[in-house]
Order: sequence, then structure tokens, then C-alpha cells
Amino acid sequence: MDESAEPALFSMAQPGVMSDRRQVSDAKLLANIRSFIAPIARDVSAVTDDPRVVQIARDLSEVFADHAGLTGMTKAEVEAVMVRRGHIDRALFDSRFDLFVRMGLIRPYLEKKNQSRYVLDPSGLAGLLVFERLGTRGGIEEMLLLLDRTRWLIETGEANRATIIRHLRRCRQLLNVYAANLSRLVETASIGELIDEHANHDPSRVERDVHVLNNLVTQRFSGDFELGELAFQLVKAELGYRQQVLGAVDRVLEQGGASLDFSVLTPEQYLSAAINASSEELAAVAAHVVVDPPTVWLDPGSIVDALDELRPGRQAPARPPGPSSSGDTDPIATLLEQHERAARHRRLVLESHLDGGDSVDMTALLRELGWPAAAVELMELLTASVDPAQPFALTLGREVLVDPDAPVTYLHPVILSRSPAGQDGRP
Repeated sequence: MDESAEPALFSMAQPGVMSDRRQVSDAKLLANIRSFIAPIARDVSAVTDDPRVVQIARDLSEVFADHAGLTGMTKAEVEAVMVRRGHIDRALFDSRFDLFVRMGLIRPYLEKKNQSRYVLDPSGLAGLLVFERLGTRGGIEEMLLLLDRTRWLIETGEANRATIIRHLRRCRQLLNVYAANLSRLVETASIGELIDEHANHDPSRVERDVHVLNNLVTQRFSGDFELGELAFQLVKAELGYRQQVLGAVDRVLEQGGASLDFSVLTPEQYLSAAINASSEELAAVAAHVVVDPPTVWLDPGSIVDALDELRPGRQAPARPPGPSSSGDTDPIATLLEQHERAARHRRLVLESHLDGGDSVDMTALLRELGWPAAAVELMELLTASVDPAQPFALTLGREVLVDPDAPVTYLHPVILSRSPAGQDGRP
């Protein structure tokens, strides 16, 4: 390569590059477009998930480009040409044509009511080309064009310092994002997905462009420390990006070779190996393949006899035992008995706290119980204090006791006392 030649602003595609590149499916293209449209989307349905709409958009664009002439086409004329091209889904055609008219991709030839001729907006066709390029290489072309654009701006002096800073930052950000995405794919993607993704990247060109841009910034702005730091960070981001690209290659070779995954190489590479490789090299491919020995032959009768011999005997299902208690138990009486038992137990516990006295400070005890045992005990005290059959009263102080190191950090003083009895002897 002639280093003295002036590199082009937008590098032209080399002959045969597009034919050798793997074309992605329309479903993958829509996935890339969905990520591309996300920054300006209204909701998650902004991009359809039906791959058929991509093909009908291509067909409509080509029909208008080839048959509309200078005066446009009617909807019926467009549909007739679409039918000749093999498109026969009338409902899909009507919905997409009306949507394109509402969104401005297909425009009326005359801006007046009841006119029936339409033309294609050039921006729509250009956008379709952008989406095709985005889906083919996942946006890598945009990063390469940005690197070339930044270098050209510095060489020609067409941009001010703020513009150069913005371009350098955007180049570094794109490299970091692609490196993170490659790292995710290395950990989670299949071998086929890694091969398809690696076909989109050109780490040697990215390395060359980044180092040329770094040297250019260093020479042109030798005293500008901010630009020098941005150029250094760009080289650092390129190293991380190249490491992830090589990591994807390593995983493909390691896992594909260990599992003898023959989809790692293309059919042309296998054909080249079969023609040019030696017999020793071809034999080494299956040197570590383990072949199972032949199994013992069994006739159907032997298998049936073995199944009859080893089949466990069936056990008759046993009837579940009936209820142990009789049906004469009164459920209301049972609930009252359980209530009386709980109230009696609660009264004994509170009497033990009083220990024969008329009142006791429960604050320290609640604090030592910790949370949530203190809350359970406090609810027991409140339940007993509101029970008219229990001779107890509970007083909660107004002041707040706060101790961050205590088992209960937030507490009011709690006083348990024996309530006086009335004339009927009840509290």
C-alpha cells in the first residue's frame, strides 16, 4: 500500500466484499433496526416484528423507482406490478401502503383531495439503504466512516476544536460499546452467532485508522493536553475492542475444534482443504474421534422377557383413613374453648410479669427481646389490656426512647398495671 497516497474520505467497497459477506435474515435486520430506532421510538411497538414488511418495503420502493416515471402511479397500478413480482397478500399490501402514505414515505403527486397518483419520497429509499447497511454489518460501517470523517476534518482544518473533541469522544464511545457487546457475545452466544458477528468486524483497519488519527492529533495539537488525552483514550478503547474480537476468535476455535463443529468453516474452506491439504493433515482431523464399539444384538422377544421380569408389581390403591373425630363436635364450642385457653395463658404470663405487684415497667424487657419478638409481646400486652375479662391496663408514655445500638432502636415507655375492680368484682 502506498502510504504517501491521500486516503479517501469515504473508502469504496473492494470488489467481491459484499458477495463474500454473509447476508443476515430479515428477522435479524429488524432486530438491528429496532435498536437503531429505540432512541426516538414512542413505545416498543415502533418497529414491527414481522419480517414480511421488510420485503414489501423493498418491493414498493423498487416498483416506484422503476415504473412511476415523472407523474407517479396509482395504488391499483402499484398493486398490479406487485402481483407480477409475486406479492399476493392483499391485506398486508393495503395496510402497509396506507401506513406509508400517512407517514410520508409515499406522497400524493398533487397536494389536493381526491387525487390518486403517488410518488416515493427519496428519504424513504435512502433510509431503506441505511437500514440494509445497518443490518448487514451491525453499524460497523458507521464507526469506520466516523473515523475517516474525523481524520479528514483534522487534515483539512474544516472543523473547530469543539467539533474535533466531539468526534474523538464519539469514536471512543463506539469502540467501547462494540467491545462490551462482543464481550457479552463471547460469554453467551453460540458458535454460529460468533462467526456471523466476527464477519462484520475489521480489527486491522480499525487499528490502522485509530493509530493514524492518534498520530495526527499528537502532531497537529502537540500542546493541547485535552486533545492528547482524548487521542490516548481512543487508542486504549481500540485495544479493548481488538482484544474482544480476538476473544471471539479464540472461543470459536477452542469450542468448535473441541466439539468437531464443522459449521466453523465455510464450504469453500473445506473444499480448499480437501484439494490442497496432504493426506496426513486430513487424517489428523479425526485422530481424536472416539468411535463406540458395536452393541450386543437383541431380538424383540428377549427385550419383552426382560421387561416382564423387571417390571415392578402393581399395588392396589388403599382407601384413605376416615376422619378420627366424630361429626357431633360443636365448632362454636371448640372456638370458645380455644379462646378461653389463650386468655388463661395470657393472664398467667402477665401475672408472672407483675410478680404480685400492682405495676411493672415493661420497657427494658421489650428492648431486650429485640425485633420482631418485642412487637409480638407488645401486641399480647395490648390484647390483654382491651379484654374486659382481664384485670390489666397498659400505659404507653409520650416520650420517645431512641438508641441506635439497642436491639429495639425506637420505643415508647410501656407500663403494665393491674386495673381496679368495679362493683361487680370485674375490672
